[in-house]
Amino acid sequence: MKNSWQKGLILGLGMILVLFGEGVSSEAAEKPIAVGVGVGISQGVLSSTKPFVLKDSKGKKVSVGKSATFTCSGSRLETPKGSLTLPVTAQGPAPIIWDKHPYRGVLKLVPAAKGCNVVNVLGMEDYLRGVLKMETNPAWPPESLRAQAIVARTFAMKGLGRHRSQGFDLCATTHCQVYRGINAEDPHTDKAVKATQGMVLAVGKELAATPYHSDSGGATANVGDVWGGSVPYLKAQAEPVAYTSPYSSWQLVLSPAQVEEALGRIDVRVGTVTGMTVAQKDPFGRAVRLEICGTGGKAVVSSHKFRMAVGASVLRSTVFELTAGTTESSGAPMPEETPSGEGEEASYFSESVEEGDLLIAMTRQGAFTTAELMDMLMHPETRAQHMAEALARGGRGAKTPPLPSKAPDRRAPGKGFVFRGRGWGHGVGMSQWGAKALADGGWKAEKILGHYYPGTKLRSAY
Repeated sequence: MKNSWQKGLILGLGMILVLFGEGVSSEAAEKPIAVGVGVGISQGVLSSTKPFVLKDSKGKKVSVGKSATFTCSGSRLETPKGSLTLPVTAQGPAPIIWDKHPYRGVLKLVPAAKGCNVVNVLGMEDYLRGVLKMETNPAWPPESLRAQAIVARTFAMKGLGRHRSQGFDLCATTHCQVYRGINAEDPHTDKAVKATQGMVLAVGKELAATPYHSDSGGATANVGDVWGGSVPYLKAQAEPVAYTSPYSSWQLVLSPAQVEEALGRIDVRVGTVTGMTVAQKDPFGRAVRLEICGTGGKAVVSSHKFRMAVGASVLRSTVFELTAGTTESSGAPMPEETPSGEGEEASYFSESVEEGDLLIAMTRQGAFTTAELMDMLMHPETRAQHMAEALARGGRGAKTPPLPSKAPDRRAPGKGFVFRGRGWGHGVGMSQWGAKALADGGWKAEKILGHYYPGTKLRSAY
């Protein structure tokens, strides 16, 4: 009887605390997320502004002061203070720093096929604080930032376990969502995360798939034309208002050899390429299929697959007109690496940060002056202008594709195929520039999301 009375009292107090919010942290119901911030690391340095400890899978602890140099080999982590068994957790009173980025939560070093992976484990809301600035412009209207926060949260929660085989949920790149920890936090995007805490898009009891992209070019794409399948709320539809973005007009010329190289990446062989046309368009003019002729025959290929083979940052979207033409200046080579973002067929992912990747690449290659770097840091809205100016004056970086501006195109000389297009991204789901335009026109986040994901409903995830 006494135990029942005690249980009832505890339950009653718990309900009061939940209803009125006293003493109950929202983190309690918040699902943690594990983000891979370093993959295949053989050696490195963890640091912090205060002393921290390393704890291994067997409970062994090592105090390392404010810095710990380590090497990973097999199941072992070696440090000057001792050897530990992976996985190893780094935790202390101040954020742990990896690769110049401080992170909330804890950092774990987990075994990998080569070396170890560095994993940041933290609450979902803190994770989003390190994502939003990398996926959108903090200077944009608050309602577009709120819409982005809801979409990013839904995307992350639906994608939990995507990289389970590597010991984490999501990676920190465009393959999932770009995440940079505390360095990426911003008061404007933090406010959007807080204002939408726990809010996700759902269809019935299931989380919605929420792919998004930079600019639809005037109309979104049907998911079936991009990744296959049928999702009722991911259909092609026109943007409600006209808008312009840095990607409203662009041009690319590919030589026959470059087209042949791209086709080889998707195992399509037609010999020497002699012609290419758009074989099918959707109702809004987006190219769905291409017919490519060569000395060894012809093939019809998905425009999306062709774009991925060329490079998502090279052929910016599938909203284009295709003609034969000539080129005039020396060429940018086809990318040798797998394009970042859009990495897998039949999966949903974000593709909003091509500009962010381009900015990082140009910065590493010394394309900007110190004054320009400071201006972009203080005023993110100036990035597109500075990037265009750097390209126009011949900024370094042969693999850096030109922005859709007055900057001269760099491409192979001779005959080629001219793509004149609009937009940037796969086109499925929310257009970020479109969402900005709607927010500028007075649309609330809920209405914006209702347009891009019709039939979905907002609900609390925790």
